[in-house]
Amino acid sequence: MTTKRAVRVAVLLLVPVLAAGGCKKSKDEPKNLGEQMKDVEVDTQVMGDAQASVNEVIRSAGDCDVAKPAVAAANAKLDEAARHIQTAAGNATLDTMRRQVRQVQDMCP
Repeated sequence: MTTKRAVRVAVLLLVPVLAAGGCKKSKDEPKNLGEQMKDVEVDTQVMGDAQASVNEVIRSAGDCDVAKPAVAAANAKLDEAARHIQTAAGNATLDTMRRQVRQVQDMCP
């Protein structure tokens, strides 16, 4: 799956969550649809680099000498992305990417 396609899939997964009220300004004031879509757009941009790094880890899973530095780079990208994610669905997507990286990391101690 290409990075652009993965990001599109993530956006498609985020939209129903946002439409159902997944993101709110505060407990009393929900975000309007425009604000929610802006959050999805931000999350999509933020996750692009992280997804590319995770893809590199997955591609290199068969060669631990290549995978180990890729794992470190992916974890750094995921940590950076986590600081900027604005939606619950974005956080869930990052958690899934972290599990993928962890699986390769466990195979290459």
